[in-house]
Amino acid sequence: MPLDEDVWKRGAALPKQNEIIKAAGNMAYPMGLRTERLAHEILGLARMYGLPFETVAGWGCDEHTMLGAAAKKGVPVLVTIPQLIGGGAVGMSIGDSISVSQRSMRLSRMLADCDAIIESAVALTQEIHDGPFECYTGHGIWAWWSGQNTYNLRKKSLIRFDLDENLRKAVELNQTVQEAIDKGLPKTKAAKIPFRMEMSAFARHENSIPVIGDIGKVWPLVAAGVAKNLGIELKFLSASQDTPEGAAMREWIVDNVKPLDRAKMLARARDYTL
Repeated sequence: MPLDEDVWKRGAALPKQNEIIKAAGNMAYPMGLRTERLAHEILGLARMYGLPFETVAGWGCDEHTMLGAAAKKGVPVLVTIPQLIGGGAVGMSIGDSISVSQRSMRLSRMLADCDAIIESAVALTQEIHDGPFECYTGHGIWAWWSGQNTYNLRKKSLIRFDLDENLRKAVELNQTVQEAIDKGLPKTKAAKIPFRMEMSAFARHENSIPVIGDIGKVWPLVAAGVAKNLGIELKFLSASQDTPEGAAMREWIVDNVKPLDRAKMLARARDYTL
């Protein structure tokens, strides 16, 4: 990609500021522009092979990233429907790579294979665990009737990391919420707490587990506990960014985790067989 040396030099010469108005990654130069252009290239390959954008991108990603690790292990990674519109060309290309129906179907099959579903730092996730192919809450009933592949969350656990204390109250009022739905009453009036969209579905599942806390502090603890119980020795563990360990982790990431390697991705695409 041609580099505008004049823009680069002018940017480097600007005085350092303490106020940041907007710092989205896709706005940076030249990295943001490179990412936007790569997104369209990945989209072309994804459509050619009938694959999700995330799969093709993973071919060129560093193994320390989620997409790179998933590509190495052959594990599916999918962006959920509400997240498609973010991130400029990347978000739009993810959305255009496969249809919404196919993405929903793939997500439903992933959820059907899960024993636990963990939601964290995402918004409007009711569509993930509540439909359109989920039968326990009823949203997938006509899909099942039509012979489509459906899944069932009965006896499964939903675990949600959130800063909203109302989440715990919503789960404690599970029976109240169920009764309100049964009687056709507004859930908010019955529970007497404000409901966000994704909180409504979360509160209806008997095995929902709310974890109230900062994701940056909760995730490392959960990961460490799971690894210990599974007998896995972790070579790398994240830490909250407001700690010395977290600051050191950020420096390690900058020094060691590489951007998407276009040549590596294209080489894998050439060898891919349908």
